[in-house]
Amino acid sequence: MPKSSGIYIHFPFCKVKCGYCDFYSIVDKEDSVPAFIDSLIAEIELYFNKFDTSEYTFDTLFLGGGTPSLIPTKDIDRIFNKLSNYIDFSDLEEITMEANPGEAPIERLKEYNKSGVNRISFGFQSLDDDLLKFLDRLHLSTDCFRAFEDARTAGFNNINTDMIFNIPGQSLKTLNSDLNSVIELEPEHISCYSLTVESGTMLDYNVRNKIVTMPNEELDREMYQEVTNTLNKSLYNQYEVSNYAKDDLQCMHNLHYWNLNPYLAFGPSAHGYNGEKRWWNHKSLDRYIADINNGSLPVNSCETLTSRNHYNEIIMNGLRTSRGVDMKSLLSINN
Repeated sequence: MPKSSGIYIHFPFCKVKCGYCDFYSIVDKEDSVPAFIDSLIAEIELYFNKFDTSEYTFDTLFLGGGTPSLIPTKDIDRIFNKLSNYIDFSDLEEITMEANPGEAPIERLKEYNKSGVNRISFGFQSLDDDLLKFLDRLHLSTDCFRAFEDARTAGFNNINTDMIFNIPGQSLKTLNSDLNSVIELEPEHISCYSLTVESGTMLDYNVRNKIVTMPNEELDREMYQEVTNTLNKSLYNQYEVSNYAKDDLQCMHNLHYWNLNPYLAFGPSAHGYNGEKRWWNHKSLDRYIADINNGSLPVNSCETLTSRNHYNEIIMNGLRTSRGVDMKSLLSINN
């Protein structure tokens, strides 16, 4: 039976590096975009020519970053055209693109929609301009509303808004106001995360050097309760710890991750999984391009999961979701 699977593509380019972000991203490298696109297309060809994917049915494609919406439509079309040589695009039920308010002009949104992108994920993070400044975001709250309206005008009827709580200086009142403003927009999906201090980030440096003090755990807990209560009352069903959706509009691609389905990955730092093994690409654009120029897949390393790994991951991922732990899968490993 074909395995329901996804494809993730990582675009590393950003206009600014946010201090809390530990995803691989680079700034002031726009001149590298053409070489990156050529390498990405070559990586796709290398992978599909080397591995048999006939057992997979690809139903999701996720363009993440970084800021994919900085990439010209002609390059997105080149990528889609290359992929269409190896997968059936008619099977793709969900094609998501991440975008930042103020960095996704309406004409480009229209072009993306025409090219086949049918879901937009906006990184709002907050609707408080002071908090946005703290997070190193370039946009203002007004840009969020404009971007959302532009996406609707461009034809998108499946929009996610990313929000963050547990931000230093954020109050429960501010959080509640932001949530209600987002709810009034009526997005199909809302992701809301607690700000985490990731090792190696500027936020980590500032916290360790007592330049920034994170909210205490009690306030973090109260904010999480505020998020869940407010969104549930507005009929956004919490189907995963940090994700809420209207009926039948969960993010299909992220469900692949939590359900431990296979997913391919392309681009620097991208992680893939085939059900038995995980691999990840170089977290360096230069090394990524160099490997591909040498005719090699840009894999930095990989790991083969043991039965114990599978057992633990079924429990860990199951506990993240409202679906719970898949006991049938768990017991099949235990036996």
